[in-house]
Amino acid sequence: MEENSLGGSKYLLLIVDEASGCMKGFCLRAKSESEDCIKTYIMKVQTQFGKKVKFVRHDGAREFVTNSLKAFYEDEGIEQQTTVPYAHQTNGTAERAIRTIVTIGRSMLHHAKLDKRFWAEAAMTVIYVKNRLPSPKIEHKTPFEIVYKYKPSVKHMRVFGCRTYILTPKEKRLKWDPKARAGIFLGYEEVSKAYRLYDIEAGQVVINGVQADGEAQESPK
Repeated sequence: MEENSLGGSKYLLLIVDEASGCMKGFCLRAKSESEDCIKTYIMKVQTQFGKKVKFVRHDGAREFVTNSLKAFYEDEGIEQQTTVPYAHQTNGTAERAIRTIVTIGRSMLHHAKLDKRFWAEAAMTVIYVKNRLPSPKIEHKTPFEIVYKYKPSVKHMRVFGCRTYILTPKEKRLKWDPKARAGIFLGYEEVSKAYRLYDIEAGQVVINGVQADGEAQESPK
């Protein structure tokens, strides 16, 4: 990416399940981190869903063809498919998904008046939402529904970049301190029901409950 994210990431690794269209994103500081992310993802899928990964298709980049990964695929009985150099259409599913994420994410940043260092938060939010949108390729079901066997709820969804109020626990505030502080809504936590928020005063991302104003946007200072 053109600029490091808030968390210091420079690259986006995207894994797409061709059977469901479900996407998983990883924000990386270095391309070398790809190997561990791929191994972790595959083992999680095989353990939690009882499904064997049959093949992995990639563009042949150096970080995807390490000896360690080759050995891992061989041990797991996974076929490794490498696309033709410079023929991006042979890896069309991932290429289209990345273009979609960048296009939508860029529009979200522009609408929210946020600068490029928020790219990772925008990208992960696009992935989260797209996994919960119906697709004609899977009989108008959502990728989430195909994977988890039930329909996702969207009641918790908020507008990316909207003004939020980050609740401060009473144990951490004095008698006359405000109960909440201003923030910006950046997305969702995958493993909990909490939200990812930008604390304007602290200048950092926090995980918290939120009261959101879906109409208001405020750029960080």
